[in-house]
Amino acid sequence: MTVIGLGEAGCNIAEKFEGDSGYKVKLIDVDIEGDNCFALKKQQHPEDYEKNFPDISKFLSDCDEYILFFVGGGGDISGATLKLLNYVKDRKIYVAYIRPDRDILGSVSKLQDNLVFNVLQEYTRSGVFLGMILISNNNIETIVGDNPVVGYFDKLNTVITNSIVTLQKAAEKIAVYDNYSSPKDISCISTYGVYDLDNDIEKLFYDLEYVDDKCYYFFINKTRLETDGDLFKKIKNSMKKKAVDKTKISYIIHSTDSKEDFCYITACTSKIQK
Repeated sequence: MTVIGLGEAGCNIAEKFEGDSGYKVKLIDVDIEGDNCFALKKQQHPEDYEKNFPDISKFLSDCDEYILFFVGGGGDISGATLKLLNYVKDRKIYVAYIRPDRDILGSVSKLQDNLVFNVLQEYTRSGVFLGMILISNNNIETIVGDNPVVGYFDKLNTVITNSIVTLQKAAEKIAVYDNYSSPKDISCISTYGVYDLDNDIEKLFYDLEYVDDKCYYFFINKTRLETDGDLFKKIKNSMKKKAVDKTKISYIIHSTDSKEDFCYITACTSKIQK
């Protein structure tokens, strides 16, 4: 998979995939430098980034079949999103949209955020992209908790990348238990999340309206899986309580050498989010 970042927020997250042999990383921003980087000229308005977007076909020519594209909302450079993705339209694209804290955005940035957010969802629903992952900075801040100013966003970005990398690598391994069933194709707008089994607390990376499908990925210490006689019952009972309304619930249990157990969530919807 090739990971592409556009703009400061998108590049900061995409950059965290570097060094992992499973990913090729491409970074596109204003005044950026590096072997895997493409520098854009600063523009005055979002529409100028689209109108004056350069030919980057050579830079993106070695992209893999699957692409994970990160872009942050509200920034002027997000206006280049569709123009950029047009150069890789023959690939299978997942868009990860980072929604900023809208309370601190100016009026122009709010309009830009709404525009890109809605257009990308419509393109996803129409089948142009395989899927769209929604991430709210506010939600990630809640998950991380107290966090010093220095390294603040780096910590938030680490939570995002760890969840994606962990789940993608887990998909290549045989689970201890698996009752997973794939979401419908129309449920192509999604988010991730974390779940605390002991305290029955879950926190999604974005507050989706109307969830069609949820899957809980448990990563349990190998020794506990072999010795804890109540664990499976506890997980099953917890999952039964989650099966409310029309949300389909599934779960997968993986063995891990980690001393701490943890659980990630994927949640999907067919509904355009506001």
